[in-house]
Amino acid sequence: MFKYVSEVMYFVADRRAAADWYSKLFDIEITWLENPEHFFIRVGAQDLWFHQADDKVPSGAAGHVAYWQVTDFDAALARATQLGATLYRGPLDREDGTYMCQFKDLDGNLIGLIGSRKEKL
Repeated sequence: MFKYVSEVMYFVADRRAAADWYSKLFDIEITWLENPEHFFIRVGAQDLWFHQADDKVPSGAAGHVAYWQVTDFDAALARATQLGATLYRGPLDREDGTYMCQFKDLDGNLIGLIGSRKEKL
């Protein structure tokens, strides 16, 4: 019945600015649809969409976090912080050889990372 996560929606103050930031974070081009206000970033088989934050769904940390598997945990976290993200939780040792953390994007939305570190804490 359920196959996989298809899309992740981030609620943001400025959809274009958020798409630009995530395209730099993932080093992936923005995908545009015919309507210039509808764009997303495809990361593997998942799409990241950006919706205007409003009273119904504001941006920020609210309990749901998408975790991205990364090949180099330290490099991915460094790239995020260089782009203005702030570490929110972790890094935590998962005791399976990987680490995880959460950081906030420029709108305060949470993003998770899971991956191996070159040196353990």
